[in-house]
Parts: sequence; structure tokens; C-alpha cells
Amino acid sequence: MNSFEIFETGRVVSIPSSWNEMTPKQVREVFRIFDLCVRKGLSPLDFNIRVLYMLMDVRRTISGYFKDLFGTIDLKHRDENVYLLCEQLLGFLFAEETSMLSFDSVTNPIPVVRSGFRRLYGPGDLLKDLTFGEFRHAATSINQFFNTKDPDSLDETIAFLYRRKSQRANRAGRRVPEISNRNASRHIQRAKRIRPWQKNLIMMWFSACLKYLQTGSVVLDGEAVELSALFSGEGNTGGVGFGWNDLLVEIAKENTIGNIDRVDEEPLFSVLSIMWHNYKERRRNEQIAKASKAH
Repeated sequence: MNSFEIFETGRVVSIPSSWNEMTPKQVREVFRIFDLCVRKGLSPLDFNIRVLYMLMDVRRTISGYFKDLFGTIDLKHRDENVYLLCEQLLGFLFAEETSMLSFDSVTNPIPVVRSGFRRLYGPGDLLKDLTFGEFRHAATSINQFFNTKDPDSLDETIAFLYRRKSQRANRAGRRVPEISNRNASRHIQRAKRIRPWQKNLIMMWFSACLKYLQTGSVVLDGEAVELSALFSGEGNTGGVGFGWNDLLVEIAKENTIGNIDRVDEEPLFSVLSIMWHNYKERRRNEQIAKASKAH
């Protein structure tokens, strides 16, 4: 957190210094403000000021936002302070040299969304309660969205992530109905009715999770796993929406879980655990082969 003292009043104020330090409510509000500013054609400075007010929990009064904070109604003095605070504290909000938000947290900031009168429920942090099939379809759809900018592809991504609650839990522990060819269009239509700023937030959060799952580390069965090792090097599969179908077929062929449909039902992290086991087996076999050649 960034803490600073208002010289005029002696008040100490703290605001987040990264996306990970924000509460889910603050993250949602940043995306809502960003959508509002884009639609109204407001400047990046207008956006920063609105976000600063929100993070500092400053309410607007007739005499201005910062009367209580700065103890002055000198508009020039107030504006100088606000501009400096935006410059010093909010740089992390945007990707470098772009006008796009840089959201990179794997904590789900929007676990529930409304589609009309219905509530749709999303997966947990870092997608830990997704099935492999849900993850695979969502990753493929978002890759199509990035390539084509077709909003239908984003709606399809969201449909695999956010659905109504059901009575029965799937193998990953999430109580949502299964998507099939028969009911997919209904789930996608519900995703279409989600607000644009919420879709943008879901898209960026899912993208952050995809990136982390290929570059970060997690603990699987009590063992720290460097995920980057699974998605680098010749012969490994992976990628944002690329290679997951190949991985499905590969694991199904091994028959450690079952056929293709059964692999899709498996929790995502169970599949990653199998990938890690296979990776270690390949490394051991390579070391044995090298040792044999050395003799």
C-alpha cells in the first residue's frame, strides 16, 4: 500500500499500489469507471482523478472533492495536489505505453455477475474449480476473440466460465450445469446480456490466469511445480487457446484417466498434475539415456 500525509491537514491516507492490493469491489469500480470514461470520451486524467477519489473514499461535496482532505478551497492548490497524486500513485493501472488497463491479478474480482434477472457464478481464484473441458473451451474461445475481435467469441468464453447454479457438483466441485451442444446457445445468450465493463474485466482476469498457468508456480500434491517448465521446450504442448486439444488427446491415449470425455470432466489442476508427472518422467528418461551414452 502507498501511504502519504496531507501536509495541510496532517491526515494520513493509504491507497493500493498494485491490482493485488485492491479489494474485489475496488477492482470492479476501476473497470466501471474506465468504461464510463471511454464511452463519454473523457481523458486519461479524468479517469485517474475519478479512480483516485474512489480509492481514497472521498465523497463529492458542493465545494469540491478535496475540501476536507486538503483543508482548503483554493482550486489551483487542490488541482496541483490531485495531479501529482495521480502521477505518483496510479501508474500501475495502465500497461506501458498503452491506454489499456494492465490488470494482472489471478484472484477473481467478479465471482458473480447478473444477466438480466439471473445470477451467473464464476470459478474461483486461478480457475482452480474449472474442469479441464471448461478451461479448454474457454481458452480456445478467448484465443479466437483476440485473433478476430469477434464479440461472440468472448461471449462463448464467458459462457464456459459463468453459469447459473445447479444442484449437482461436477468433478471439480463447482455447482453449475454442464454445457453441451444442445444447450450451449442458451448459456451464450445469457453471457451476451452481461454488462460490457464486466465482460472486459472477466476477459482480463481470465487472460491473467492463462498467463500465470504457463509462467508461474503452484503447489500440486504438496510439490511446488514450475508451470513454465510444462510449456517450454521442444515437444511440449500449451499456449493460450493453442495446444490444449492436443493435450486432451495425449492424456486420453495414455488412458490414465479414461477416454476424451472423461479427461474433459477432470479438474484442471488434476490434468496439470498429470502433465507434471509426465514431464518428470521425460526428464528422467533423458538423463538415463545420456548416462547410457556416456558409458
